[in-house]
Amino acid sequence: MILPLLSFSQKKTKTEEYSFLSIPHIEIDGNLDEWKGHFYQKDSELWQCALALEGDHLYAAVVVKDPALQNEAIMRGILLNLSYNTKKKDGAQLLFPVADKESIRALRNDEDRDKSNIKQDILQASRGYLVKGFTKVRDGLLSFQNDYGIKAVAKLDSSNVLLYEASIPLDLIHFKSDSIAVQVAVITQYMLMQKIARDRPSNNTMGMYGIYRPTQPTLKDPYSEKTEIWVTGSIK
Repeated sequence: MILPLLSFSQKKTKTEEYSFLSIPHIEIDGNLDEWKGHFYQKDSELWQCALALEGDHLYAAVVVKDPALQNEAIMRGILLNLSYNTKKKDGAQLLFPVADKESIRALRNDEDRDKSNIKQDILQASRGYLVKGFTKVRDGLLSFQNDYGIKAVAKLDSSNVLLYEASIPLDLIHFKSDSIAVQVAVITQYMLMQKIARDRPSNNTMGMYGIYRPTQPTLKDPYSEKTEIWVTGSIK
């Protein structure tokens, strides 16, 4: 589970420029009523997200419609990565949901349990948030009932759409600039395999005419859209 928090920010992609929203009175309850009409990818059938700055808090909302991407979000998590300045690099990171392997194994082995609700059961079995890079919070698994004010909720609505909502107090992080970049990403198997391929030492072979050709397989994203975005702006 530590792997998703390592370094997905190294991939350079051309994405649409977004800005932080201003949405008052946000409640971290997973209902997303306050966010309606404010999502960045409003026409996407895959996923939508939005980021808002209110006072000294960053707020995030994510909607995952695609069933396959829902499975990835539930099993691998949704990442909020707050860089320490406008450079799109790793910073303070919050990963949630955090799938608990023992609970998943017990759920799958329980023959009397209704497997039609397995996604919701896995969400409810999560034991906390995975955090890294905060100035005032120790790296590792953070309890839902924490004293830092970090909150996140993920649930399936009546239409089996995955809804996610989170809040992070900005005073938990020592930023190097008044302007920052924030990454929102649904962690996928493709992203994990990309990282492994990037970190693996180059193992090229000599082909015909003295041209080197890579022996590593070419990875193909199974989704029609990127499952991550960056938002930049001022926190003052």
